[in-house]
Amino acid sequence: MVLVFVVIPSINIYISARRVMSSAKVMVAGFKQQNLEQIKPGLKDTKAAVDNLNFSLNLLMWLRLIPFVGGYYSDVKHLVSAASSELEAVEIVTGTLDPYKDELGLNGQVIPGQDKIAQGVKVLEKVLPNIDKVEPELKAARNEVASIDTGKYPESFRNTRIRGRIDAAKNFIIGADIAVSENKDALMIAPDALGQTSPKTYLLLFQNDKEIRPTGGFMTAYAFLKLDKGHISTTTSDDIYRLDEKLLDVCKNKICPLTPPAPIVKYLPEADGKPRSAWSMRDSNISPDFPTSAKEFERMYQMLGEGLPFDGIITIDTEVVKDLIAITGPIDVFGTTYSAENDKRCNCTNVIYELEHYAEIASKGENDRKAILGTLMQQVLARSLGSVMDKLPDFINTGVLLAQDKHIMFYNHDPRTQAALSKLGWTGEIKPFEGDYLHINDANFAGGKTNLYVTEKVTYDTKVKDDGTTNVKLTIEYKNPQPYNTWLNGIYRDYVRVYVPRGATLASSKGSDDPVKTSEDTELNKTYFEGFITVRPQNSRTLTFEYTLPNRVQTKQYPLLIQKQPGAGDFHYAVKVNGSTKAEFDLTTDKQLNLAF
Repeated sequence: MVLVFVVIPSINIYISARRVMSSAKVMVAGFKQQNLEQIKPGLKDTKAAVDNLNFSLNLLMWLRLIPFVGGYYSDVKHLVSAASSELEAVEIVTGTLDPYKDELGLNGQVIPGQDKIAQGVKVLEKVLPNIDKVEPELKAARNEVASIDTGKYPESFRNTRIRGRIDAAKNFIIGADIAVSENKDALMIAPDALGQTSPKTYLLLFQNDKEIRPTGGFMTAYAFLKLDKGHISTTTSDDIYRLDEKLLDVCKNKICPLTPPAPIVKYLPEADGKPRSAWSMRDSNISPDFPTSAKEFERMYQMLGEGLPFDGIITIDTEVVKDLIAITGPIDVFGTTYSAENDKRCNCTNVIYELEHYAEIASKGENDRKAILGTLMQQVLARSLGSVMDKLPDFINTGVLLAQDKHIMFYNHDPRTQAALSKLGWTGEIKPFEGDYLHINDANFAGGKTNLYVTEKVTYDTKVKDDGTTNVKLTIEYKNPQPYNTWLNGIYRDYVRVYVPRGATLASSKGSDDPVKTSEDTELNKTYFEGFITVRPQNSRTLTFEYTLPNRVQTKQYPLLIQKQPGAGDFHYAVKVNGSTKAEFDLTTDKQLNLAF
């Protein structure tokens, strides 16, 4: 009996598992070599091996009834069933591409690095018409792995990673379904956005997040990025002061509507200390809503008389360059090496120090300053596209995470493309929300590069009364633990705005250098409290706001959306309801909570 119910099925499972791994290696090798003819037999053998493995596992179905063991058996069964669905999806894709394998370069030929994106765009274009056939298989795979608790597995066993591999498999399966189902709109617009139907030009803006501004950082440099059938190149590149110099020349001969907003007049004086009388492109991102700030930038740009010679705006910050160079390795531009190694001059990575040094030189207006952004990004792109296939997933995953965490943002003139990117959460919008809302927005006005070091700790403490009236106490603790360092670390001058539901009323506040003012942003449908603080090196400051929400809580569920500021660090948040801590986390991206009270 033991032979029938345990030994034989176990042997079959072992043999089938070995066959799955062996045939999968053939299939993976085919993918790496971009050889469809090699992929197909590997795929066929892998499918057959997975089916055999699934059959053998079914013979041990009784294991589900055994405590402890049953949970692990179910996980294995779910993973194998998910693999079967994933392979069905791969078979649909390969069948779709087979008639075009020579046209797409899927016959084992070596594709140069600069042509890899072009190839990927063409592949996507061929697959999209059959995406609806792929979607059910990916959905089935996701449903299989959704219940797997990877936390119960050990980190490793006998020097073999266990939990990490299961996590990776689960995340890949879930991510594939999200990409095809929830983010289908983004896939559909990708070929056109990447210049497949007609060339596209994007203005690439570098925002210095170490000198934080409302949409992510002080705009330091720009470059024009051209995409033509997936081929990427950078053209004109310079620092932002060159554009402002052009704008100043234009405005000498005509009246330019460039009255600066009140916060800039009050907190961002000219170098000689006088209040600003004109608004510059480099300071145009005063709205925390990126599309709004992008439109303001474009309004100023059009005063140059060149129209809008681009199809949209893409912003990046120092974290983007740092994370990509960590994958590519050091890059040399104009005799300066940019690397991910630690630099003692700033107690930060070398690439960040060099980018900050460049920003400082640009701000001084030296005539021989180099326009590094375009050259640096061209080098990063060349390294990325020319890398071996093993590194491409790292670049893709890193890029997606950077966009999710608002270190990359997009503003596109095409409404369909913009809507698809917005759905991904990559457009830096201040979102409408039915419930409580919080967004803390900092603007470093003439405070040096202090955001290299300044951290924030946020405590959100809400009290819901019996009648549903809700009072909030918000505490923001700013710390700068580093000593003074000439141009890098000085006095942090922070114009602070706290965005809350429209109609909220401020009861009291403490810590601001100026009296806190309550304002309404009708376009964003939010109320905000604005103040100003200064934080010296090796010191801290605390801001508190106590306010009442406009609507009473009607149920035992308390919805709260916290939006992260683009470019900001992953600051720590503690959320309390009626004195009880409900959540603690580092805010890496927007976070929605449904709190019980």
